[in-house]
Amino acid sequence: MAVILVSGSLALGILVADALHRDFELRPATLADTYRAAESVAVPADLATNQSARVAYQMAIDDAVILCQIARLGTLDPIPAPSALASELDPDDMVLLRESAAELKKKLQASRSGLPASAAPSLSSSAPG
Repeated sequence: MAVILVSGSLALGILVADALHRDFELRPATLADTYRAAESVAVPADLATNQSARVAYQMAIDDAVILCQIARLGTLDPIPAPSALASELDPDDMVLLRESAAELKKKLQASRSGLPASAAPSLSSSAPG
């Protein structure tokens, strides 16, 4: 099965070494992306007691997962770490990346909808004699 990617262009882009990088490709997220994203976001000291801090922390992790999904960003090689991208990315460009990630998820789900599901092992309700 071919790798599913979504391409797009950032409105403002990322400026690195006097070069503007706008064109991007996102690949499907993996569990490893979630772990990498969690490692890249600092845990607020008041996470247990501050609802706003919890919401902001979860938003930061969700966005970092998307930033981990970037397979191509302009001519950047390697692609900067999620924390570096987050510190340079315009909020409107993050909206475009979120929309692209949602589109990618739909394409991935559609590509798998026609595939047969694996059979679950049958569980016996009778106890061994």
